[in-house]
Amino acid sequence: MKRTIGWLMWVGGCLVVLATLYQAGVYAFGFHVWMQAPLGGVLAVVAVPALPLIALGWACARIGRRLRRGQAAVAMSGRAWKWTAIGGGAVVALAAVVAGRMAIDSADCRALTGTERRRDGVDFGCVGRLAHYDIGFRSLAAGTRDLAFAPVDLRQTPFARLESLGARSERSGDVRSRLYRGFRTPDGHRVTLSEHDMSADGSNMWRAPADEPERIRGMPARLSVFRDTAGTTVSHLSWVEGRRSYELWIDAPAVRGPVRDQLFALAASLPKAVPACPNEVPPRPLNGLDAEPFDDVPPVLLAGEVGARPCK
Repeated sequence: MKRTIGWLMWVGGCLVVLATLYQAGVYAFGFHVWMQAPLGGVLAVVAVPALPLIALGWACARIGRRLRRGQAAVAMSGRAWKWTAIGGGAVVALAAVVAGRMAIDSADCRALTGTERRRDGVDFGCVGRLAHYDIGFRSLAAGTRDLAFAPVDLRQTPFARLESLGARSERSGDVRSRLYRGFRTPDGHRVTLSEHDMSADGSNMWRAPADEPERIRGMPARLSVFRDTAGTTVSHLSWVEGRRSYELWIDAPAVRGPVRDQLFALAASLPKAVPACPNEVPPRPLNGLDAEPFDDVPPVLLAGEVGARPCK
């Protein structure tokens, strides 16, 4: 009987460890690679729920292995008990701190309701809502490899005077039709330029004209300023030129003043883009659709994201 229980505990413990590692790996991969969240933050979030489960599975597997061998379930020296208690206490303390922080953030988010969510041109929201604006850049060579379009040349623009942080491309279907390039201003702010060539992947976009009061070289644009309960601020400018969709954001408030002027000057300096498919038959316009404004993204509708076709 003891050996049977030992086998069950050993198998169960191993399954718990393997399943936890698999789920944690999928979560970390998705948020870091797909959603571009910073790796350090992702690992910190994953570790809190994963470590106790891994420790529990390891303990069950260890006890089960001893029972299979006909030994006592637990046989540890005083030093081993001490380090086990220290490790367990650290995990519990870390989980308590994170849970407390999440409870505070949740309370702050519940307070941001109705008109309180927007004040002085700034949209307020929960902590972490701006994580997808923090892109994990690679080198320019690696980040621009296998692009399906030619990004705009920034050498004769004010971008050339900023420190380059690298680049990262993104797929739409099986086509690398999006590119993010990062920069640092002399005063330490991070600027990100995003380009999406819709002719490369066959997607289409509709934007609500009423939500685009700004102008970039005469083209309708929208400026949104977001701030979360942790104090993080992102100013996001977006517009479309032909079949090229642009997003430009900075980690500073740009409701008014020099930051706003700098953001619009950078946007206006971009040269005209060359589409990946200059002879493309344009997709059917997405007219008459109502795109309700979201909290943290421009009010747009995209078509063609699923089953996007390569440029031909």
